[in-house]
Amino acid sequence: MVTRGIAAACLFVLAGAAHADGLGADDLKNKEDGGYFTGLPLANYSTDTGYGYGGRVYYYYDGDRDDPRFAHTPYLFRVFLQGFWSTRGLQFHWLDFDAPKVFDTPYRLRSQLIYERNINQNYFGVGDRSLAPLAFPGAPGKTYGSFSSYTNDLAQIDGNGQTWSHYNELDLIRPLFLGSVERLFFHDRVRVLGGVGLSYGEINDYTGKLVDAASGTAPEGPTRLHTECQEGIVVGCGGGRDDFLRLGISYDTRDFEPDPKAGMFLDAALDAGTVALGSQYDYERTMVAARGYWSPDPDDVNLVLAGRGVFEVQTSGTPFFSMDTFPFTEDPRTGLGGQRTMRGYRQDRFVGPVYTLLNGEARWTTGHIHFWRQNFGLIIVPFLDFGRPYDSVSDLSVHDWKLSYGGAVRISWNLATIITVDYGRSSEDTGLYVNFNHMF
Repeated sequence: MVTRGIAAACLFVLAGAAHADGLGADDLKNKEDGGYFTGLPLANYSTDTGYGYGGRVYYYYDGDRDDPRFAHTPYLFRVFLQGFWSTRGLQFHWLDFDAPKVFDTPYRLRSQLIYERNINQNYFGVGDRSLAPLAFPGAPGKTYGSFSSYTNDLAQIDGNGQTWSHYNELDLIRPLFLGSVERLFFHDRVRVLGGVGLSYGEINDYTGKLVDAASGTAPEGPTRLHTECQEGIVVGCGGGRDDFLRLGISYDTRDFEPDPKAGMFLDAALDAGTVALGSQYDYERTMVAARGYWSPDPDDVNLVLAGRGVFEVQTSGTPFFSMDTFPFTEDPRTGLGGQRTMRGYRQDRFVGPVYTLLNGEARWTTGHIHFWRQNFGLIIVPFLDFGRPYDSVSDLSVHDWKLSYGGAVRISWNLATIITVDYGRSSEDTGLYVNFNHMF
């Protein structure tokens, strides 16, 4: 009943999203002209990555108020540079460029250059295997309902003198380049995307290595990844080149892309890994997604109901280290689990060839502050997230969906920069996330 109720609420928002043609009068008045910098230190904490630290600096160029694009684009171009490290070995460095209507044409250019290394990249199995209760070979027959209890037992040294502290983890290095061109049609509402992704996965498994345990150091027992690779049920155990073509189409009626009050965004995407680009893997990944934004009172948009639904299918040749990807045409994400898909579960807690995902948020703007020529808005956001992976399309079911819930506090800075602090809870864990931008 809970799942059906949330699904109905999310679909109501998607179906009821208003048609939008540009910024409202108040937002247009507050929009900065010319160019400006924003940015803040990045800081977060999770038991996945420890304490995270770094920074992101944005440069926006909005153009002149007499430019016809001023009221209909979030900016004429935007660049940001991010450096991010964590105390448990995550690095995520990112250079991003975005230019809607470049040179006053119907084309939009996007590119991202990312270097990622995670020495504690999560791996809980693929498909239905990831839905099983938390368990490990060092405690035969025992399952865990609490992630903290589970990790505590993993870190112990067993009677054989080994530990299981990295049982669900690997060391993953993955540089990535994404580049795309979008063509706008039908008064800029429809976008057709073509692009390319170039990446390389380096996989380092912990099995047999001397690692930290609760009481000193010990050799790591066979990890979940090692065991499943030995059984031949995982694709991509050796890492390697993962290069793919990107195709997509979207329909966008949002009034203001960074912080929409009305409208919808529908997108469909296809990633095709191919040897024609030098990839070591041949596969297809297809995704359809819908986002909607609706206010109960169009004359007072301080309350906005936001919903998102996602469905994705991947073929059997998809490497496991790429299978967590959601290829949204605006900005690919990873999950299920973590701050962009299911808050309150660990990042990549549920991974599989097929995904379903629903998110619902109520965004209530409680006030605005003007300070040192800067405009700030305070937004309170309760939310619900739920979804699950499947082994195949034939397994689709409304049963065993995983649910998480919580709340967020967000600050809009000069309309285009959204700073967010989200706290999520699930049946096995909690999560705290400090980041930029709405979840969707």
